[in-house]
Amino acid sequence: MKEEQVTMRPVVRWLITGCVLIACMVAIGGITRLTGSGLSITEWKPIMGALPPMNESQWNEAFAKYKLVPEYALVNQRMDLEGFKRIFFWEYVHRNWGRLMGLVFIVPFAVFLRRGLLKGWLLRRTLAIMLGGGIVASLGWFMVLSGLVDLRDANGQLLVSVSHFRLAIHLTAAFAVFGLVWWTVLDLREGRRSFAGDGGPAAGWMRALLALLVLQIVYGAFTAGLDAGRIYNTWPLMNGQFIPENVRAFGDLVTDLTAHRDGVQFVHRNLAWLVAAAFMGAAVHHRRSAGMERAWRWLVAGVVVQFTLGVLTLVTHVDIALGVAHQVGALLLLAVCLVAVHGTGRRVAG
Repeated sequence: MKEEQVTMRPVVRWLITGCVLIACMVAIGGITRLTGSGLSITEWKPIMGALPPMNESQWNEAFAKYKLVPEYALVNQRMDLEGFKRIFFWEYVHRNWGRLMGLVFIVPFAVFLRRGLLKGWLLRRTLAIMLGGGIVASLGWFMVLSGLVDLRDANGQLLVSVSHFRLAIHLTAAFAVFGLVWWTVLDLREGRRSFAGDGGPAAGWMRALLALLVLQIVYGAFTAGLDAGRIYNTWPLMNGQFIPENVRAFGDLVTDLTAHRDGVQFVHRNLAWLVAAAFMGAAVHHRRSAGMERAWRWLVAGVVVQFTLGVLTLVTHVDIALGVAHQVGALLLLAVCLVAVHGTGRRVAG
């Protein structure tokens, strides 16, 4: 093993730990969403917010603040204090996991910087990672804040939950930070590579697959944000039809396919077929190409597992465990795809 790789091993372990923490955060965020816990904490206190209510008086105060949120009036008005404590738990874990991640990234960064291990491109990259983490956290609070006030749609109907567009931005940003951390790990372990392809036959395909996967991840967030997975819980057809009439309920293609539960599920479930076919076909076809020797098997296995989890999540009316596994599966499939993209990338000197 090269001396430089041995020297950088602590940095690699730090970044891999960061990837694991982000994956756990995605899982916790999924649980928070599926249990309807995201709006239970109505204030953002970066320091004091790390402590939960410590006595009955503080719990009653927190519950009283939640009662002012539209979600309580329209969905949870029969909730008692014990029920509030249950939804508070997951949002509390979600926020404190974020605080833990901040410490895990910032403290070792300072140590490695002092030891001279972070310089040049690696210093710029790690600074970008931490800036990205801050942006993701800010987007999360912005998303929650939007659900704490009275918002109405075009028809004057009071909106109960946060915008699925904001959820998609928050989730996609988290995936992007994960991708940046993972790409840095690959650079350190395999040698630096540009995102630009190496000109080989597989390079263009791998980048097209990445773009297709990102689109599917966005539609997965749309599906979660609109609770679109709780309708048409049959497979492979939607209640016996390929395109139910209600998919085109609004008569506007953009609205139907981006802001309507039926249309969003239609796109997400049928885009899954395209993702699965493209990944498997491209992986097998280019299995002997440079940079694909090991990655192609993981691409096939990953997309099969993710497709299966998606179907099981749907037919079980979004079982929480399966829904969370499906969300984390998307992150792992992204990691595998990035291995293939990195392996077919142009080498960077230095």
